[in-house]
Amino acid sequence: MSLLVNRIEKKGKERVKKMAGETVEELNKKLKIQSDIIKGYEKVLRLNEQELANADEIIRMYEQIIDYSRSELKEAKETVQASSMVSNLSRDELMDAFDKIKKLEESNRKLREESLKFNKD
Repeated sequence: MSLLVNRIEKKGKERVKKMAGETVEELNKKLKIQSDIIKGYEKVLRLNEQELANADEIIRMYEQIIDYSRSELKEAKETVQASSMVSNLSRDELMDAFDKIKKLEESNRKLREESLKFNKD
């Protein structure tokens, strides 16, 4: 019986060693898998950081475009305002010229009338 017990103990120890060996191997496999997963996450993180940097650059470019557009719009408004002022000045000058022409025509008419009066007399 003692032989049987020894044999059972020996087989049990072998099994425990085998199981322990498999467990270490399994743990090493799991550790490698987890390490690979972590490396994958690190790559994804680096890609995300690069995307954020690119997005920041795009945002800065759009802000510059908006600033440029704003200044262009301001200049366009100023150009329209200046053109309007010139048109108003031209209109005023034209109206003054018409008034002078009317006065000259009236003076001319009066001079003709007076000239006709003197010629009749």
